[in-house]
Amino acid sequence: MRKRFKYIAIALFIFTALAPLHSATYYDNGSQRFTITAGPTFPISITTDEGNRVGMGYDNPDDTKTRLSLGGFGSLAYQVFVNPYVALGGEIGYAFNYDAAGNILTNVPFLFKVTFMPLQGTIEMPISLGAGFSYMSISDGGAYIPFFLSAELGLDWYFTDNWGVGVKAGFWAIPELYFQQSDFHKNSLLTMVPVTLAVTYRQ
Repeated sequence: MRKRFKYIAIALFIFTALAPLHSATYYDNGSQRFTITAGPTFPISITTDEGNRVGMGYDNPDDTKTRLSLGGFGSLAYQVFVNPYVALGGEIGYAFNYDAAGNILTNVPFLFKVTFMPLQGTIEMPISLGAGFSYMSISDGGAYIPFFLSAELGLDWYFTDNWGVGVKAGFWAIPELYFQQSDFHKNSLLTMVPVTLAVTYRQ
């Protein structure tokens, strides 16, 4: 019970500290945001019919990790506010990781993105969900287009009325799905965590 009160007290303190830093609502219908992000990606897990591999890197002979290295990611996003708190738009990105054999896994996501902005003004806290597909290929041959789902939490500081910088952390789920029973063994799920720096222009 004490732990619960401790977490509630911390949350109230953070809210109280941040509340004076924002205006009631900064955005109107039709307000726009353009964001550029870049940073590392951390492979978390790969799940196949052979089991679940967890963790970045390679650990032969046990071979229980994802076999993927720390990677990189960059993206461009454009969104338009449909009310003072919600923006809709799209994002295109490029990500890469190396596998255990030294091949490059390339990941190019195309996403529809919705962002909720509960805290806005000088300090902003965008909360985003994305859904779409990705073009994925590996340098030794082979490509496919899986679904791509993302969730993201950010913290931005606007040093002028229009320009801001911030940091974002997210979670990606990339399922490769086959619907014929003979191909069920090929189904897989890749999860990653991107941590990026962001520059945003708003108007």
